Order: sequence, then C-alpha cells, then structure tokens
Amino acid sequence: MPITGGYTLNHGDRYAGMVVDSQVNNSVSKLNKTGSVIPFGRFVVRDGEDAIKEVTHVTVAGDIVGVLRRELNRAQADGADSGAPDDRDASVLTVGTIYVETLGAVTAGGAVYVVTGTSDNPAAKTGIASAAAGTTSATAIALSGAKFLETTTGAGIAAVSLVIGG
Repeated sequence: MPITGGYTLNHGDRYAGMVVDSQVNNSVSKLNKTGSVIPFGRFVVRDGEDAIKEVTHVTVAGDIVGVLRRELNRAQADGADSGAPDDRDASVLTVGTIYVETLGAVTAGGAVYVVTGTSDNPAAKTGIASAAAGTTSATAIALSGAKFLETTTGAGIAAVSLVIGG
C-alpha cells in the first residue's frame, strides 16, 4: 500500500552547535563529567585531559577548548535539555565554522567574546558569544582565533569561525 499522507522533515535554518558548512573542520571527543547537561553550541572549558565543563566567572581564554558540536545521532528525551549528557562523550569543534548563540547584535569580522558573568552577577547563559567585554552578568572574555562571520541586529544565533586547537 502506498504512502498517501507523505512525510516531511521540518528543520530550522540554524541551530546552536550546528556546523555552518563543509569547510575543513576539526572536532575532539571529550567527556562531560559535570553532573548536568551542557547545551549544544556553547563554548566549553577543559576539565583535565579528557573532559569538558561549562564556562564560569573564573574561566580564562586559554582554558576554552572549543564549541560543543550538535550531534544528530544522540537521542534526546522529549522536554529534555538539548546537549551533551552527563557521563557521556561529546564532540567539541576546535577548528571550523559553527553557529553559536549570541547575547546581542554582532558584526561580521568582529571579535568574539565568551560570556562568563562575575561571581556576584552570574550570567544567565555562560559560554554564549558576545561582541564586547560587557559588565556584570554580561561580562565576557576575548577569544583569540575567533571571529563572527555575519552581522545580526540582536540576540540570536550567528556563525563563528574559530581556530582554537582544543
């Protein structure tokens, strides 16, 4: 019996953690040992030799290893946070182009800052990108080797090119 209703796949234009295109890129496998889900598309920090953790107010640029890459082969429970589960491996993009969430408007070619917040003003979303150093909960650190590839008019998702080296 033929399928008469048809099937369609509805995909958004972009998702945080989605690789932008087929340019040469590199990912490394790291373990999430944080006790919680790390959302896809966030900048992550080394946690020993084989693991990653989320960015915090004490993060320095040299500890950032890359962006958590969206994995389509990883099942996610309905209503669950979309990201790298605790005690599981995950792919971290260290070189290439990837979509990341932004705190506000960004400009193509502009420097990328990673939101950390401060100890007395924690950021709502650490590890997202910003176009400036910011203050209080929007405090961010400059990330050498990364730049925005497009211009946006506000917060959202933007393409970033990065060469970190993991």
